[in-house]
Amino acid sequence: MISEIKYKNYNKIMQFTLTDLQTEIKENSNKLLKENIDLLETIQKVDDNCRLDEKVWQLVIDQGWLALDVPEEDGGLGFSNTDTAILSEVLGYYMPIIPIFSSGVVFKHILLNSKKEKKDELLTEIISGQKIGTFAVYENDKYEINENTISTQLTTTDSGFKLNGLKKYVMFGDVSNYIAVLAKSEDSFKFVLVDADAEGVEVKQTTSLDQTRPMCEVKMEDVQLEQDSVLIDLDSELSEWNKVKNIALGYLAMEQVGASQACLDMSTKYAKERIQFGRPIGSFQAIQHICANMLMQLESAKSVAYSAVRVDYLDDVETEMSSMLAKSYCSEVFNKIAGDNIQVHGGIGFTWEHPAHLYFKKAKSDSLLLGTPKLARDKIAELLSL
Repeated sequence: MISEIKYKNYNKIMQFTLTDLQTEIKENSNKLLKENIDLLETIQKVDDNCRLDEKVWQLVIDQGWLALDVPEEDGGLGFSNTDTAILSEVLGYYMPIIPIFSSGVVFKHILLNSKKEKKDELLTEIISGQKIGTFAVYENDKYEINENTISTQLTTTDSGFKLNGLKKYVMFGDVSNYIAVLAKSEDSFKFVLVDADAEGVEVKQTTSLDQTRPMCEVKMEDVQLEQDSVLIDLDSELSEWNKVKNIALGYLAMEQVGASQACLDMSTKYAKERIQFGRPIGSFQAIQHICANMLMQLESAKSVAYSAVRVDYLDDVETEMSSMLAKSYCSEVFNKIAGDNIQVHGGIGFTWEHPAHLYFKKAKSDSLLLGTPKLARDKIAELLSL
């Protein structure tokens, strides 16, 4: 006998028509980013080991984009997650080297779910761009949180806490002022706030597959923390972290949709312009079908991504199902479309001078952010009570 299925909204109808506000966000952000980002310049920047595009970051700050989804009572603009996710889609298209996902999504939402006094103290600095934050969760390639995968230790002292451990895959760690570190204490997992310049903290640049999201390792050796350094005291179900992660996965899926759209646009443009045997390669059925399949996959990924950012976040099961579907499906679609983009371009698509490789590497890297597609499918199966 099949057990009861937790997730039942198979036939839920989603409306993807943008509101006037969302259309304005999409058009204005696209115009500004198009004027300020050149992919050929991005190639040169990653070649020069650029860790932050200060010009584009200042643009983000000046436009107030970091405050879009922050409630008005917390000093933000009070836009919905869907409104803000439209911006993520556009950012995914242009791939700027800025910490908007690590600081403007994950770290910010950790603060929004943290203790009030810490939120009030730090949130203004983050949404105004005065400071940059990041998060340090994972320590190995398991991308899971349990006693076997997290060894970073938070020990109680007379004056507060002592922190020891090594974190990997810390985005923009070397340009961040604050790090939200996940550690285990005597009784639970906790997110604690660590100043990147604190004594005992060592931030080391590491090789990043996606050089538009530079990664670091963060080593903490006897780092002394105050009593009020705890941001979130996680329960046994990791509920607060799962809430942050599920929101972030929706934004990530929208980025992947935007990047996939860029790959499709790049491919169709090249297919119309590249002449072989006296005619455009887009006139050959093999190329036509590749581009047609890219479009079909993109449209289905859009449906999944938009569902993830329009979900009712008060419904934990609905939220987790939508975010896990987005994580698994949009990651795999982006990987396929980025690979097909290189195939359509042929030999030039494999060269460093062409931007196709930036999207391909981002697709591979994005698949591992906040967990793998396999872990997402495992969670989907669990929610289906299989």
